[in-house]
Amino acid sequence: MDITLILVAIAGYFIGSISFARVVARVVNPAADLNQARMNKAETGEEGTVSGIGASTASIALGKKYGGIVALLDILKAFIPILLLRLIFPAEIYHLVFSILCILGHNYPIYYRFEGGRGLSPMLGSLLAIEPLGLIVCMLLGTLIAIIINQPHVSLILWFPLLALWGWFVNNSLTLAVYGFVLFVIFMIAEIPEIRLAMQYRKQGRMDEYNTMILDSSPQTRAMQRLAAKIRFWEKRNPPQS
Repeated sequence: MDITLILVAIAGYFIGSISFARVVARVVNPAADLNQARMNKAETGEEGTVSGIGASTASIALGKKYGGIVALLDILKAFIPILLLRLIFPAEIYHLVFSILCILGHNYPIYYRFEGGRGLSPMLGSLLAIEPLGLIVCMLLGTLIAIIINQPHVSLILWFPLLALWGWFVNNSLTLAVYGFVLFVIFMIAEIPEIRLAMQYRKQGRMDEYNTMILDSSPQTRAMQRLAAKIRFWEKRNPPQS
């Protein structure tokens, strides 16, 4: 039995369970209701949810600046330990085990009745420490595909299959390919409420309204919005009507 592996897994889960959205909210504005911040009123008065409690909900409840701080802290809680594990145990997979348990802790934190976020920020922190070049390439490719098809939420879903392919074909590593697939499964499970909401909006012919809500909900999607605006892609797809 590998005691070190067990200790790393336990540490990953408990560190991941630290909800910096709640910590920052308590410091900045103890009266802020993060659960209420998850609710977004549509123009029709219907409510839609932002999945989980993390940087997105902090951004809504506390402002974009504090949402960015929460995202950074959630990235670092994965990045720093994983980097240390890679340096101390370069031949082992301890860093991958820590990453997966850290993300699971973030999504299902034991300190908060297992009500957490979607895991995107600790996933980014993990990948920055494990495969930064693959992360950058797959993020850009996924984002560009999402911009081209005018479906912002799709970019987050595309990153992880692309990462699995990157691990398999570029790094020639089955371990990294499996790791990328595991991240994809974890993220998709966390995204189930959001997928259901997107399907409801699509049936009602209100995807533009849904996309606007998603683009404004987190630091990552706001960055996508700025990229699209910079290259004016969506303006070219939807020219003004004369």
